[in-house]
Amino acid sequence: MKKFLALSLALAFAFSSSVCAAETVVPEDRFPELDTLAATVGKTLPEYTSNAVSGHHAIFEDWSGKISDIASGSDMFIAGEETNATCVVDKVDYQTALYALKKGAEVGGQALVAAKLSAPGVNLADAQVKLYVEDVAAGDAISVYKCVKGEWEPVAVTSVTDGYVQVAFDYQGIYAVIKTEPVK
Repeated sequence: MKKFLALSLALAFAFSSSVCAAETVVPEDRFPELDTLAATVGKTLPEYTSNAVSGHHAIFEDWSGKISDIASGSDMFIAGEETNATCVVDKVDYQTALYALKKGAEVGGQALVAAKLSAPGVNLADAQVKLYVEDVAAGDAISVYKCVKGEWEPVAVTSVTDGYVQVAFDYQGIYAVIKTEPVK
């Protein structure tokens, strides 16, 4: 039995295939700067733009600036108590980043970052998550929106401190953090 298990494991490692995400459609002629940036880090343009929403300089339409880094800032709060549950923060694709930037302009601000938030196995009925968001200072006017079935819905922001935004987290999906005052 041990030999069978060892052989099965060896075969699984030898013949496993990598998972490939669908390529992002990027209008290459609109953003020649992205070709150069992608080449400098040894990536194809779709790979680079998939990663461009997390900490790289990117150019989208008439907006240029740095997309802020984002990460889970602490354990989640459920029913007002800090728990050991964590929020998973994933990158979004190019089109979603554009959609978030348009929402930022629509509300008179600038989208700092868009990310997909999830918390597998956590009941989000009364949850809050503290997110590390680069370029946020205490007292900044910050709005957060979640994208539900293609529509942006406002999210309650419970606190804004240096580098952190705490929000109500009742939905696993795409969130956009928007600074609604001039970005420094």
